Amino acid sequence: MESKSAFVDVESPELSELQFQDISQEHSENETHTFSEFPPSAADEDDESGDKQKLLEEDKSKSPSFWSFEYYQTFFDVETGQVLQRILGSMLPIPQRNFLEYRIRPNPDLYGPFWICATLVFTTAIAGNLANYFSTPPTDIYKWKYEFHKVSYAATAIYAYWWLVPTTVWLFLRWRGNLASYTYLETICVYGYSLAIYIPISVNISTSHTKYSVFNG
Repeated sequence: MESKSAFVDVESPELSELQFQDISQEHSENETHTFSEFPPSAADEDDESGDKQKLLEEDKSKSPSFWSFEYYQTFFDVETGQVLQRILGSMLPIPQRNFLEYRIRPNPDLYGPFWICATLVFTTAIAGNLANYFSTPPTDIYKWKYEFHKVSYAATAIYAYWWLVPTTVWLFLRWRGNLASYTYLETICVYGYSLAIYIPISVNISTSHTKYSVFNG
């Protein structure tokens, strides 16, 4: 095989303009670099997100005490839109769809049932007094007076129904095995929202009795 060699003419005008420098290796050998701060990396971000997730899981695992305010606060943690949808769903059920599993089970609450019962107490007491007022003929001997005790009677009956009936049903389901796995809070929540239909009924009874008394003198 023939060897080929190449020659470079250093004196050529193109290469004469090039400048060559000698780089000393002493400076590069003795020089050391120290890093005080490291740039963020994807591994650090993953560690931070993992720590946050662990903290959230620890907070959820720590259930508040029965005697603390936070324990009862969870029962009233519900949005207004959810309450309205549950009231509407209790009055107008959707066929082939379980109201408890679809509306209540994601987040059972006591806020809606409590105010439904309170509203029903006052509408029932007012309707009863109005019916008594229009059914009583005006005379000089008897003067009509508002009966405040009807509020206490209505409150006792309605709130007792709201708690005693679902408690009895839940205990019966527990005795029978509770195959549907309904919790006590879910049962109370369902019965509380089921009372919403009685609010317009109580108002309707009062107005109907008023119209009947007016037209029949």
